[in-house]
Amino acid sequence: MRVIFIHLLLLFSSILWAEAPKQEHKEDSIVILPSGSVHNGDFFATGGSVEISGTVNGDVYLFAEQVIIDGIINGDLLGAVGSIDISGEIQHNCRIVGGQVLISGKVGKNVTLAAGNVQLLSSATIGRNLVAVAGNIDLGANVGYDATIIASNLRISSNIRNDLLAHIGHLRLTSRGVIGRNLEYRSNSPAWIENGATIGGTTTYHPSFVHELVKGTWIQSLMVGSKIIAILMNFLYTFVIGVILIKIFPKNLESAIYELKKRPFKALTYGIMLLILLPLASLLMLMTILAIPFALTLIALNIIGFYTAKVYCIFWASNWIFGKLHLKINRLLAYFLTLVVYFCLTPIPIFGTILAFAFMLLGVGAGVLSQTRKSIFNVQGHTTSNS
Repeated sequence: MRVIFIHLLLLFSSILWAEAPKQEHKEDSIVILPSGSVHNGDFFATGGSVEISGTVNGDVYLFAEQVIIDGIINGDLLGAVGSIDISGEIQHNCRIVGGQVLISGKVGKNVTLAAGNVQLLSSATIGRNLVAVAGNIDLGANVGYDATIIASNLRISSNIRNDLLAHIGHLRLTSRGVIGRNLEYRSNSPAWIENGATIGGTTTYHPSFVHELVKGTWIQSLMVGSKIIAILMNFLYTFVIGVILIKIFPKNLESAIYELKKRPFKALTYGIMLLILLPLASLLMLMTILAIPFALTLIALNIIGFYTAKVYCIFWASNWIFGKLHLKINRLLAYFLTLVVYFCLTPIPIFGTILAFAFMLLGVGAGVLSQTRKSIFNVQGHTTSNS
């Protein structure tokens, strides 16, 4: 299922880029389609903020930091966004990759989501199927057909007309939850099903194979020890990278921290876009024999870059925490203490995963923005000196 969904995300991204030159392209920091206005044809928009309060007679394509939709889209919605709030109506399909997704309106057909946090409120309705991959999902919207979900935490307080298929960390079916047919899920622990919840068909629980295999054996103790060693190695690696940035690349570090302080949503958007586009570029290069070495190099650099990017956010958090406390201590010591706090928080279920994922995306985006800003300054400085 994960492989299928990744291919779907890559497909959506390619569709967005393929359609972009054909649509109306707006690069203002704020793009607004006001209430009462009508846009005939497909609508393409990028910007810091996008608001659609009018009517679009066509499909909508979005690359934006923040999106608010309280109008009507008589077509599909496809977007890569930092956060999105949909309280209006989408007649056909809704496909979104984002950090925060909130839906309280109506979607006529299918909803496909990949996000850090998803809230589908009780006022929302999904006409057909729901497919979602997220850290945390609160499902209060009625689903017309089936729901397929991968999440760390899933809470259901709505009516799913047919089947629910889930691969999750924790599942809670509240007293208001209704599953019309079968519930099938894979998890390390049984679902929490409250009194009053309704399941029309069968309930099938698949415990984690590895969890069952090693439970109560010496292998489990070995795995626990291995995890501790891995955490310590990760801590040491992150600390060393921080020392290198302070001693050798201080300007790069300061520029990235500046971007996180001044433009966090833009950094998040860049991080999400790179998370989508870089694997797509690697996949396209792997399809060409001559480009395979470059593709493998790009994949390796992506892994290292995404793994290391959290360092920028830890430095930013260090500045913010000790600034609020009005404490002036050695920068390296402040970084070390903040790093300890970070590694204490990341093992927390759900919250830790979301925190680590957010720091990764923000760090990658800030790193790219800092390099872009540095390049612009270098070009401007070179132009000035020539003059």
